[in-house]
Amino acid sequence: MPPAPTNRVQARNWASLAIGILWGLTAALAWTGYNVGSRLGRMDGLTPVDMSMLRFGVAASILAPLVLLRGRGHGLGWGRVLSLTVLAGPFFGLLINTAFGLAPLSHAVVLTSGATMVSANALAWKLDGRRPPVLRLVGMAVLMAGLSLIAADQAGRGPEAPGGVWLGDLCFAVAGTLWGTFTYLLGRWKVDPVVGIGQVSMLSALFFLPLFLLGEGRGAAAPESWLAQAFFQGVLGGCLATVAIAKAVSRLGAGEAALFPALVPSGALLLAIPLLGEWPSLLEVLGIATCTLGLLTAFDLVRLLPGRGRP
Repeated sequence: MPPAPTNRVQARNWASLAIGILWGLTAALAWTGYNVGSRLGRMDGLTPVDMSMLRFGVAASILAPLVLLRGRGHGLGWGRVLSLTVLAGPFFGLLINTAFGLAPLSHAVVLTSGATMVSANALAWKLDGRRPPVLRLVGMAVLMAGLSLIAADQAGRGPEAPGGVWLGDLCFAVAGTLWGTFTYLLGRWKVDPVVGIGQVSMLSALFFLPLFLLGEGRGAAAPESWLAQAFFQGVLGGCLATVAIAKAVSRLGAGEAALFPALVPSGALLLAIPLLGEWPSLLEVLGIATCTLGLLTAFDLVRLLPGRGRP
């Protein structure tokens, strides 16, 4: 009879871990669709302003009613909302779009995901005293190895401005650090996923609305392209992915939740098969397998055994 309480605690820990992982995988899958959809949008002639307006505008439209219903008891305060908006709103998008015009995609695969993992775990360690366990560090290293394999195969693809690669790399690294900090603050401030992401989306949409209405860089695209991008940008990227990662943070902590963006390049390669007709190379397949192994290693399941605490 005495072991029963321990078994119940262990079962709750396993359930919380499983739910958190499912939310993290949901975020990675949504980001995968968002990334592939962004490529389709650029091919159809939509501009970064168009897609940013769709991302934040559609997400704000979906989440605004829920924010009004739940916001009274879950409000963050203007200071925190503005901080999260700076980290994951228009400035983040500006950095990414600038970087893609200066450095190849292969650099983004490693630098952005790597900076996200490192910054979120470093902040949790230094500010909260939550030192990453050894297996998580090993898993992060394996994830970086897998991303490097994918990047090595993609080297030379995409635009590259002569002499400006270092600036693009810097933008990728800063963008990843911003997202890692955003992920950490979601956990530290115990942000309600729906209310927090909804408020950030509304402020970001207000920023892009004048640019969009003035036709700043507006591209010519068919109505069906706009409708498709409303789904890819707004539903997947702006709403589902960000709410899901906030849910993952609440279950797993920022350090572990920050690992899931590293799966996006692998997912994008797989999703490009049916959507774009592009098949991954042998090196990319090896990178996908390595990233999967890294994620499995990073989740230290031993901590759930009786007598082991959560790091």
